[in-house]
Amino acid sequence: MRRNIKLEVPVFNIHPLRITEGWIVRYNNFREIDPKKLETEDDRWFMFTESLLQLYHEKSSITLDLGWYPDISSDGNYLVLIVKNTDWDNPIDEFNSDDYTKVIDFIEFHLKEITSNWWK
Repeated sequence: MRRNIKLEVPVFNIHPLRITEGWIVRYNNFREIDPKKLETEDDRWFMFTESLLQLYHEKSSITLDLGWYPDISSDGNYLVLIVKNTDWDNPIDEFNSDDYTKVIDFIEFHLKEITSNWWK
């Protein structure tokens, strides 16, 4: 017999981002949780995965991808990759940090730069 179990999982908002025109949000699981404030055994580490955010700029064929590496680990960092034509082995740019504010600044700067310069 199968039983349903209801978990008490807190709801966290998604980080607000300034996404410039022309970008498609493929997925967004980038939650407002500061990894620096989590204890090693905190269950919220399950929200820190390799698939946090992916944006695609169709006119330039550029993908911006954000994940947490290693997956679900308190020893990890955010990793932002910017790739063209799905060439994941040769990113245009990359950035890693455990500071979500620096990650947001990096993402927003590059979204604006790509929108205004790279595809023209």
